Amino acid sequence: MMNMNRQDLPVVVGIDGSKHAVRASLWAVDEAVDRDVPLLLACVINPHAKDLEREYAYAQHALHEAWVAVEATGKPVKLESTVLQGDPVEQLTEASRSAQLVCVGSTGMDDSPHHEHGTTSAALAQAAYVPVAIVRRRHPHKPLCDPLWIVAAVDESPGGGAVLQAAIDEATLRKAPVLALTRWPSAPTSEADDDRDVRARLDEYLAEARDDDAAEIQICALPMSEHIGGVLAQSANIDQLVIVDANDPVLTTEVVGPEGRKSLRHTNCSVLVLR
Repeated sequence: MMNMNRQDLPVVVGIDGSKHAVRASLWAVDEAVDRDVPLLLACVINPHAKDLEREYAYAQHALHEAWVAVEATGKPVKLESTVLQGDPVEQLTEASRSAQLVCVGSTGMDDSPHHEHGTTSAALAQAAYVPVAIVRRRHPHKPLCDPLWIVAAVDESPGGGAVLQAAIDEATLRKAPVLALTRWPSAPTSEADDDRDVRARLDEYLAEARDDDAAEIQICALPMSEHIGGVLAQSANIDQLVIVDANDPVLTTEVVGPEGRKSLRHTNCSVLVLR
């Protein structure tokens, strides 16, 4: 078998027959095209269902629906699909081992009535081996009315630089401004070199944006309060993506947990949890 380079691995989308999964597929198209990799639509079925043939038929229908929606965009993306058997979180987590990014809808078919809305996507975001995008788009076929913000929670940790770079990449891809929420320590830490590197990179972007109105990336920075939940509650309607580092479990739980889901529920603001 030929070994695949990490850069050749697909963007995976979890498909479950919900409209939210189709919207996640549409959001993921640009990610796959930008990376020049396939978009893999993956539907997970219950292997213990009484009528397994019916489960497969439903999966094929759900995959076809998402496939047609992606093709209708007219964008040059290579499409693939697969049907997996087992628990959705476990199977998509395993699939993430051979992916660059996993995308899921903010609400899935399995979230109700016995599960709280968004718990499946939240569990995946905290378990996957690669970044996970939890996608919210109310009207995916309509362009966003304003250049909604990419919000990045940047701190002095090693993951802070990755969050900043992901924000710049997404802002370039989606032609959006960046708001960096910074959490710098009041005193030097043992990771001061990493800290200075992230701060220096952010300062360069800020200076370029300040001095050049035509700069490719428009970016500003604000200190983040103790909890990001308050920021989301106030700004969710003007944001399109919030990026956090999974290595900060408290911050990640705030964003993908019940309070974060409540703040973002009726917005176009997605979440990207980095690893």
